[in-house]
Order: sequence, then structure tokens, then C-alpha cells
Amino acid sequence: MTADRPSDVRAESEDNPLNIAPSTVSYIIERAREAFAGVPVEVDDDDPSTHWSNEDDFREIAEFIDDLNDDERIDLVVLMWIGRGTYGPDELEQARQDARREATHKTSEYLLSTPLVPDFLADGLEAFGEVVEES
Repeated sequence: MTADRPSDVRAESEDNPLNIAPSTVSYIIERAREAFAGVPVEVDDDDPSTHWSNEDDFREIAEFIDDLNDDERIDLVVLMWIGRGTYGPDELEQARQDARREATHKTSEYLLSTPLVPDFLADGLEAFGEVVEES
């Protein structure tokens, strides 16, 4: 079962220092957890594309991420980095600068190549006092 997409996933709160709404991140976390719940059906070492049993879930969440604006995508990467401990929440501006400088791939490809991305994003939100919204 897929998560229902919030009607306005990009609405920001006044207390949120991020350029991405917690509800948007929560939606991505939930969809990524669903996508990573599957098991690889076929892996070909000569072909970098792995065929997942839930390939449609990956495609859908990748399209959603790619449709975010630049600032939202940067802060999504920053949240992952903060969640995995690369930066602290007090290093938000430095992390943003580094994310912009290091952006060489599509954000969706970068994030979805990390199986722990849902946990890292959730931990990143928590570092800012936000909780993952469940649908």
C-alpha cells in the first residue's frame, strides 16, 4: 500500500529553519521506506541499474524528489547528512554550501542509492525538533 500524498506537502511552518516542509520530508520518508521494503529481483554487476520488485515505488519517489525546487532538494540532502552525523543542526549553512558545491548527480539518485536514507532523514528532522508525520 502506498502512502497518500499530502495535499500541500510544501507548506512551511514559521518555526522551520529549513527550505523544505517537514510534511514533505515525512512523505518522502514514508515512500522511501515502502520502496526499500522490497528485495532486489535481479542484480547484474555489469549493469548499474538494479531491478527491484517495487521499481514503480522508486520511480514515483524519484520523480517527486526531482520535482522539488533547488532549495528543497539541497535541504533534503542536508537533512540526510545531519541525520547520519556528518553535520550538526548548528552547521546548517555550511552543510548547504557543501551540498550545493558537491551536487553532481540527480538528488533522487544520490538519496535513493542510500538504503538508510529514510532513517537518516527522520533523524535529521528530529535534530530540528520535528517528528515524522505518519499518514
